[in-house]
Amino acid sequence: MATLGATLMGCAATPAPVVPTRPLETPVRVWVLTASHQLLQIDPSRPAEVLRQAPLQGLAEGESIVGMDYRVARGQLYALSDRGRLYTLDPAQGRLQRLGGGADWPLRLDGRAIGFDFNPAADRIRIVTERGQNLRAHPDTGALVDADPAAEGFQPDGVLRYAEGDPNAGRTPRIEAAAYTYNKRDEKLTTNYAIDAGLGLLVRQGSLEGVSPGVSPNTGQLFTVGSLGLPTPLRQVSFDIADLDNTALAAVTLPRERVSRLVRIDLDTGRARMLGVIGSGEPVRALAIEP
Repeated sequence: MATLGATLMGCAATPAPVVPTRPLETPVRVWVLTASHQLLQIDPSRPAEVLRQAPLQGLAEGESIVGMDYRVARGQLYALSDRGRLYTLDPAQGRLQRLGGGADWPLRLDGRAIGFDFNPAADRIRIVTERGQNLRAHPDTGALVDADPAAEGFQPDGVLRYAEGDPNAGRTPRIEAAAYTYNKRDEKLTTNYAIDAGLGLLVRQGSLEGVSPGVSPNTGQLFTVGSLGLPTPLRQVSFDIADLDNTALAAVTLPRERVSRLVRIDLDTGRARMLGVIGSGEPVRALAIEP
């Protein structure tokens, strides 16, 4: 059994193998995008069963989708490509529609693994990368949000880093997935969670909702929640939180494996519970919970 320090620090000790447990009891439906750009709808209680499937349409040659999420306020699915292009996505047809009139972003995405999620309170898209980039985008225009419009040029949000005093302060994060909670009592409150694939940790980007004084996710400060309890480093991870009941789900590919498995994550502890292989097991590049 790992000590608390080893768990929080994501040390090299390999946790015990994770085995499937009882099915997840939740009414949510999940869309996943596979490595071959097949869009699949699954029931998280039976993730191997594909309910609907459609090939993705509308990408340029050589372009790949790196993230997708629902804009819950409008019930619309959005996607981001590795070329920094934002799209709306019709899941029934798999059809993409580009936003922003073809304008390019003022900077390139730095990293192949990308976290992409809507902030429901601000109605903006959070984009984070494995190399520490921290960005926001406007869902209507497709443009990036300048963190300091008064300064010359474009200013991104603060680089991702573990906060001073955190158990992992000084370590380099590898953030590959992000998701926001939904507060039904106060729609202005939300918490930004993320997954460090290198250390195998659930973290918060910024402070917990309602805490005063608050720390904005725009600062890039990360706070360790706890270990996922999975072997590390993860080869791949996609993550989302349901607006219905804040159920947190992730698609993960474990070390030395090529299949993607669905897990449920406890937002209080970080612990992941295995739900099963997704579809045929093809690696998953993005996941979004249907509102």
